[in-house]
Amino acid sequence: MGFGLLACFLSGVILEVPWWWGLSWIYLFMLGVLGAYPLQEGYKLFSGWGWIDTTSFSLVLLSLLLLVLMYIASIKVYNAKGLKFLFSWMMNFLLLFLMGSFLSNNMLYFYFFFEASLIPTLILIVGWGYQPERLQAGVYFMMYTLLVSLPLLLALLYLQGKGLGLLMWDSLNFKYALDLGSMSEMCLSLVLMLAFLVKLPVFMGHLWLPKAHVEAPVAGSMILAGVLLKLGGYGLMRVLGKFTFLFCSLGSFLVSLSLVGMGLIGLVCCRMNDLKALVAYSSVAHMGLVICGIFSGVMWGLSGGLAMMVAHGLSSSGLFSFVNLMYERVGSRSIFMNKGLVSFIPSSALLLFMLCCGNISAPPSINLFSELMLIFGVYYYDSFTMLLFPFGSFLGAVFTFYMFSYVYHGKLHLNLLGALNPGGAEFHCVLLHIYIINLLLLKGGVFLTLI
Repeated sequence: MGFGLLACFLSGVILEVPWWWGLSWIYLFMLGVLGAYPLQEGYKLFSGWGWIDTTSFSLVLLSLLLLVLMYIASIKVYNAKGLKFLFSWMMNFLLLFLMGSFLSNNMLYFYFFFEASLIPTLILIVGWGYQPERLQAGVYFMMYTLLVSLPLLLALLYLQGKGLGLLMWDSLNFKYALDLGSMSEMCLSLVLMLAFLVKLPVFMGHLWLPKAHVEAPVAGSMILAGVLLKLGGYGLMRVLGKFTFLFCSLGSFLVSLSLVGMGLIGLVCCRMNDLKALVAYSSVAHMGLVICGIFSGVMWGLSGGLAMMVAHGLSSSGLFSFVNLMYERVGSRSIFMNKGLVSFIPSSALLLFMLCCGNISAPPSINLFSELMLIFGVYYYDSFTMLLFPFGSFLGAVFTFYMFSYVYHGKLHLNLLGALNPGGAEFHCVLLHIYIINLLLLKGGVFLTLI
């Protein structure tokens, strides 16, 4: 990281090239860390309160990569006069809270960082959102998450009161420490899961997500889709490892709900005309796959769920940055107002096509690797529910290329005639997303360390 910061300084001061080239050096340095880190099975404790393993390391690195890309995508904020220093502080605090969540060994510390990440996210949405409706989106975002997080805190305090000590992830065995009846087990499992399921979000608990995505600035949308949703999946993976006996009765229901929701969301997206809302709804479908992998209970499913979280974090972040590129020039997110871009920005057609390929899990992206593992996991769990999987995947491809064909083909809209060509930083940001999405396939064995 020190090498990356030095490169950023040299590029901006001595070499007099754009500052985002220096950030790109930081990005490449972190990719080198990914290739060199000796990931092995098991946990690696590095202090009294923190730890790191394959799961936490993957999501911490994803957070660092997306922070660099958020800075590059937010070049308009830094070029304008205003509270750009506050904007930078909010992004840095958000990164700090996210890393605290992923590295916490104590469940109460994890809860603290889990909730603290809401504050800078809310400030980003309300302070730098594009429309007046951002206030309503902020209320939805806070109410949905806080209402389901308070029972989680009460459940953790209850578990600590049962004599389970400091609630450390690596040293607890709840199966023999708790003596609960069947109804108490059901209530406890619902409370422990609900906060994480809404955070992911699960189908029918997702109403806050499109509002927050649509009204957030590009940096808010990128970090929200890229990392904040993964807090829910990370929490489920950690809790499921200790409360396996509590999840057995709800696994079949949640897997079926996620697969059905994946198909219904695909149908909704096929009639969506707001580009940003379409990308946001596609996140619900992809997180449904993560839920299926986690609750399958087999290692193929868990590894596929982790790989899908990383893959979706990069592909959805890239799509949001591309949609923002068009919105800043056209002034509209409507598909019908952004037609005919192939004659206006022909060089960007390949970039969006590659992002769409990643979104539908086409080769050579890491998304393909993750979806194949999820298919094996769901099949081993229940071969009957596997029948719903192809339907949702097919609809995902339909609405993704529906978006691509509408945006790049057809008659050029008059609004585009006076628009400016995208700058180098914006193309650079999208290209870095594509680079890591396809490069990660070569490091797919990282996720197999869970098996």
